[in-house]
Amino acid sequence: MDEPFVYANLAVTLDGKIASFDREDFPLGSKADRLEMDRLRAKADAVIWGGETLRTARHPARVREESLVSERVERGLPPHPANALITKSGDFPETLPWFSAEEIERLIFTAPEGASRLGAAREAGAEIVVLDKAESLAGQVLAYLGERGMKNVLIEGGGSLVWEFARHIDEFHVTLTPWLAGGASAPTLMDGPGFRSGEFLGLTLEEVRREGDELFLRYKAKRE
Repeated sequence: MDEPFVYANLAVTLDGKIASFDREDFPLGSKADRLEMDRLRAKADAVIWGGETLRTARHPARVREESLVSERVERGLPPHPANALITKSGDFPETLPWFSAEEIERLIFTAPEGASRLGAAREAGAEIVVLDKAESLAGQVLAYLGERGMKNVLIEGGGSLVWEFARHIDEFHVTLTPWLAGGASAPTLMDGPGFRSGEFLGLTLEEVRREGDELFLRYKAKRE
């Protein structure tokens, strides 16, 4: 079975940060960026978040623009894409609204030790998928989603998650916002160990759009 089409969407500061060093919630993007987020979510069968993204957002990834919700329903899709969470620890407050959003399909990919902490999430209707530590995290997740018939998968962060999926991402949608954050420990668009010099992931710029002080960029990943 073919792997789903994978695309990432993140807003970054001019110095490449997606949040401040203290990870406090702060909306980098404008109303135009939020609409772009809705458009990209509306095309997705599933939206993937890492644990830190959920801890900050608390609520599930929904399509907020009603016209886009209607378009999904007319195409025979659920109003909102499935929400997939990737967490090794499984350690979250059970009171987070994400866990009680019964109207949205929720999948949690975790390690064996994380699954033991997610009993309440399972009882609330979330599907728990235990990953093999010896295998590629991204490969396992995408294979599972592909088997479920999900053809378009959106990665929304954070930077560590983008790193895990980097070699599988077909397109990067980046909103360049008019902010400077600084901070050596502040999360970036892609964190993780990083690539060695000469092994960087190559991209081709496919689209540039300016709205106000923001630039909306779309890059296609180069495949060897």
